[in-house]
Amino acid sequence: MKKLSVFILMLAFMAGCAQDQGTENAYNQESRDGTSFINNDLDRTEDNDTLDRTFSGDQNPNFINFDGKRLDNQDDINHARKVIAANEGYRPGAVWVNGEDMWVTAYRKGMMTNQEKIDAEAQLHRMLIKALPRYHIEVKVQEDRT
Repeated sequence: MKKLSVFILMLAFMAGCAQDQGTENAYNQESRDGTSFINNDLDRTEDNDTLDRTFSGDQNPNFINFDGKRLDNQDDINHARKVIAANEGYRPGAVWVNGEDMWVTAYRKGMMTNQEKIDAEAQLHRMLIKALPRYHIEVKVQEDRT
């Protein structure tokens, strides 16, 4: 009787281990350095329907670029130049973009006092912030002596 109970116990352990063979088809098992990983990528139609819907920085200009690809900022630079050129008495200079920072240089005809220079920079800054709200803009107004 003792041998029979040991045999049944061993049979139960073997049956329990044999059930793991059926799950190999259901899950993709990957092994790395002796560690097994189970990949639960099952075909779910509700998830597959949403895979085609992506969101990129081109759809929303305030979206932060996380993928590391370089964005083409030339349109934003041209827009900043147009905003400066639209103001009478100003001529656009160098415009630099680095990430979320934009440095703008504008030239104004004639001599300016320090207060006039500060007021001109503040006026252009307000206009550029309205036109390009996604950037932190630094404006520098210089005297145009040409």
